[in-house]
Formats: sequence, C-alpha cells, structure tokens
Amino acid sequence: MIENVNLSASETEQLLRHALASPKRINSQRLALELDVPASRISEGLKGKWHLKPHQKEHLIEKYGQPRGVSGQYVFAEVADSISDFLDDEEALSRKRHVDQILNTLSDPAFLHQLARSITPLPTGVYELPTLKPTEVRKTLSRFEEFLLSAEVSGWLGAVKRRYRGFNSERSAPDDIESFFWASTYYDLELIEDLPVPVGSPNLPISKGLEKVATEYGLALGSLNLSALDLAAVGAAFISLQEEQYYRKAGLKKPLSLSNPSKRQDLVERVEFVLTGDLIREEQSEFISAKLGLPFSEESIFKVPGDRPREVISPTFERPGRLEFPSFGTRANWDLDYWTTYRVRLFLNRDCNYSLVIELGNDQLSMVPAGFHHPLRSIVIPKISGRHVLDHLNALREWLGLDALPEQTIKEEIAEAGGYVPGARIL
Repeated sequence: MIENVNLSASETEQLLRHALASPKRINSQRLALELDVPASRISEGLKGKWHLKPHQKEHLIEKYGQPRGVSGQYVFAEVADSISDFLDDEEALSRKRHVDQILNTLSDPAFLHQLARSITPLPTGVYELPTLKPTEVRKTLSRFEEFLLSAEVSGWLGAVKRRYRGFNSERSAPDDIESFFWASTYYDLELIEDLPVPVGSPNLPISKGLEKVATEYGLALGSLNLSALDLAAVGAAFISLQEEQYYRKAGLKKPLSLSNPSKRQDLVERVEFVLTGDLIREEQSEFISAKLGLPFSEESIFKVPGDRPREVISPTFERPGRLEFPSFGTRANWDLDYWTTYRVRLFLNRDCNYSLVIELGNDQLSMVPAGFHHPLRSIVIPKISGRHVLDHLNALREWLGLDALPEQTIKEEIAEAGGYVPGARIL
C-alpha cells in the first residue's frame, strides 16, 4: 500500500537534482533508465508534474546519497535578464509599481469598508461612523461610483486640478491648500477656480456646492465624512481607470469598480531565489541624486506641492494636517518610487557564471536613520556570463553614480573565488 504513495513535488525535485549533480555525471536519459521510467518523466519531475515512488527514492538515496541543501541566502525579488534590460524597463516598472499600489488600496476590503462608512450620511446627533454589512458596503459604493462619474464631479476635479497647479508657484502653505480643498466642496462649483488662498471666511454662496450634489446620491462629504483630499485622490484614480488606455495598462480587463472589484495579479512579478554562490563583491552607498519613479498617469494623482517630489496625496481618512505632517502608518500610500540608497552584491555560481542582486532603499522614511540602507526592493539578474560580467557591471556603474569601476580589484576577487577572468592566462 505504501508502495503506491507518491512523494511530494519538492522532495522529488530535490532527489532528482541531487542525482543529476552527483560526481558520476549522469544525464536525464541514464537516470530514467535506472528508475525504469520514460525519459520525459525526469523533466516532468523537475517541474513538479511527476512524483517519485518510495522504492525509487530508496534507490536514489542508496546510489547517490541523501540530498542536502546548499547553504544560501533567500531573496524575494523582481527578475531581469540583464543590466541593460533592468535599466531599459525601469521607467515602465515604476509606473507599474505605482498603479499596483493604487489598485491594492482600491480593491482592499478593509479600505472599501472604511470608504463606504465615510460617505454614509449620519443621523442628527450621531458622531460615530457606522459599521456596515457587506451588502450595504456594495450599495453605498455603487452610488459613490455614479457620483464620481457625474458631470458635477468631473467639473469639480477639472477646476481643482487647474487651481492646484498654481500652488507651487504661489508657495502656498499646507494649511492653506487643505483649506482650499475643503472650500472646493462647500462653496458653489463655479467659484472653485476663484476661491482665495488662504480661504478665510468668504461670504460666498453654498447652494450649489459638491456637498449638496453628494446628498442627491444619498452620500455625505465633509465633517466626519470623506474629506475633499480623500475625494480628490480616489476620484482622480477611479476616473482614470475608467479609460481603456489606463485600465488595460493596469492589468484590468474592464473599468475599475469599487463596488465589485475584479480579481487581478500583481503587475510586477517577484520570484523566490536561494542564492548559493560565493559572494565575491558587495557595494553599498547612497545615490548622489535620488532615483524618482513615475506615476502611472499624471492626470490620476495629486502630488504634494513643495520640495517633496515623491509624495502623492493618498486617501487616508485622516483629519487636517496630513500635508504638513504625513503619516507613514496609513493603509494607503500612493507615493512614487524614491530610492536614496543601494546595495549591489555579485555572486559566483558553481557553473562559473554570476548572479547579481540589486537592492534599493529609502533613508528618508520615518524611523530610518539618514544614510542607513533599509532595503525596500530587490532585483535579481540570475545568470551573467563569466565572459561579460565586467561589461554588465560597467553598464550599472553610471546609474549608481560611480566615477569608475575598480576592475583590477574585481578581477582579483574573481580569481580568489575561483572564477574565470576573461583574457587571463591560467598558470
């Protein structure tokens, strides 16, 4: 009975790889003959599609020994085929990473529940947001989608964006910007672009403001409810992702829905690696100029004015003050990629080819000391030919901001580790 119980996929793969890597140098065909199976079974076993039986396991252990893992370093990282591929794709990847952040927020059940709570009208005298059932969340968000797609919201967003572009040149203070956003929903829509900043207490009409429009959809803005900053962030992203050119790039097959989010996969794939090669070189430092990523769509976001180019207004459900003192513990963070530190590690593999790991970090985050490399992103180039390793490193040198590549030192490190130095005579 036990004879018919197959091994797991991982144990099968380990045993097969151990046998194929043994000093006896057997190939897949020879191993298949030993196990009395078709040759195709070996490749299937290496891919997890075929499993060894117990008696086959005993044969492999008896002949080739019990496999033991080689010590290594675990990395969960993006993958690039070469340095040039990584550098060529970096701008497109930053856009993908940004839309991933936005979609992770706008499809998160906890966030959507909080959003629905924040736009639910409160009875008179009630000062606490309600807890909603799933059906209530969907109905509320469905009305919110209709509201966001209305002509009034479209006109409001356009006017706010036009007024917002002047804040940098006007050197507006964070408090003034937040007060403008509040006023933009309170006073009549046709006045938005003419609202004074600072707003103060102007004597202006309020009968045709966006808050009044929201009530027609059974929604509430302001007070304990959704702030204008949150509305602008969610609204701009949602409306952009109704357009085919944007929702296709975001990996969606149809326009974004808040009330019925589509299942999706991350746009930037990451893979698990165990690096078993010898570490022969490590370079860690700060970028001379920080690497700033790109938004997936300029029209879909509001960047924070001032000298913080990576910061984007995110829907945080926080009270006023967030523009001056941003919180890093919120559920949503739509900031752009911003890399200030790096670490590069070069590994010599057993086949005399190389693996390269690029880590990127940001030392300007809360609780991260200045100059300290706190890795936030990893990229692995799994196979670099021994003949071209210096060419790859030279291609990376300029991006890192290094004046020159210490080729002599690298060649010495390669030779000491038993690697191949192109053009060198071996004595």
